[in-house]
Amino acid sequence: MDRRTSFPLKLRRLLLSILLLWSLCAVADPQEYLRGYVEGLLDIRFPELALRVARTTADGTVTLASRTCLGPSQKRDVEYLLSKAGHVKAVVWDRSVDCEGEAPAPAAETPVEIHALPEQELFAPLLADPRQPRSSMSYQRYQTPSTEFAAASVAVGQYFGLASGFFGKSGSSQIGIQAAVFALFNLDAPSKDLVNADYWLGFPLSYRKGPWSYLVRLYHQSSHLGDEFILGNPGVNRVNLSYEDLEGLASYEWEKWRVYGGGGYMLHTEPDLKRKHVHGGIEFVQPRAAGELSLVAAADVRASEELDWRASRSYQVGFEFRSKSPRRVRLMLEYFSGHSPNGQFYREPLRYTGMGLYFRF
Repeated sequence: MDRRTSFPLKLRRLLLSILLLWSLCAVADPQEYLRGYVEGLLDIRFPELALRVARTTADGTVTLASRTCLGPSQKRDVEYLLSKAGHVKAVVWDRSVDCEGEAPAPAAETPVEIHALPEQELFAPLLADPRQPRSSMSYQRYQTPSTEFAAASVAVGQYFGLASGFFGKSGSSQIGIQAAVFALFNLDAPSKDLVNADYWLGFPLSYRKGPWSYLVRLYHQSSHLGDEFILGNPGVNRVNLSYEDLEGLASYEWEKWRVYGGGGYMLHTEPDLKRKHVHGGIEFVQPRAAGELSLVAAADVRASEELDWRASRSYQVGFEFRSKSPRRVRLMLEYFSGHSPNGQFYREPLRYTGMGLYFRF
């Protein structure tokens, strides 16, 4: 065949193939496309939650189900992701995610699926706890019985999930590592002295069933004074503070509120300290209170046997901005009253006000 006559034939075949492909896409079920799109997105971002699409509607409403029960904070994370991803107009939750509803009939065999390196924390971070492992930087005005100065409080820390999904339908579980360094600087000193640094390493085991979540962790903290602070204060009474603590916390969430409480016992201390302590708090989150910003308010209270059960109270209020990913940042006003959370000064009464940036990766 002449090459000049075969070219139009090839062109017609190409156009026919394009037309056929377009026709197949046109008649494809848009609801099935939406189902596949959402399930793929959830498998990538929340594999440990075992989410699946139960139903879709033509107007973009997606009904989600789960093999395990979810809490309000987890639902908010999923809803925010889908609202930013497009295509989904509304999210409805199936009864399978509500542990307070009627329990489904037990399966003959409950599969256990272990997921390595989960991104999401089952036990949400404590927002107002001054010793929550996280990354942050704050400007604070310190007031102690002996001095007053401008301080910079800097923390570098993170939670890293190792594995999740040990209990099948009985609830969600997770084990991980927490580590952080908490540093305090005196901004009024000529060289912006490092006053105190606390080193923190913990191994948390968490469990969630619906609005209830639990945390048990064994952690170590050691505290050290800064060299410049020691040189500038030759008479300072240095304490080689170090301890290992076993702590348990329970948390309950409903709608926009969360309350938590628990306590712990120091397994080993240097110097010898009284061992018992209690810990509790309350949090409130109003999603999208001002455009893309969520309003956040929190209070955290601690008391220990060593300090005659006198309470130390921490309060924060501010706004949080987040992206499609787990990353978010909070700008918070802060107030603290009680005994210093900085290890070397744990006996010293302290009051401070300030403003801080808190990062979650």
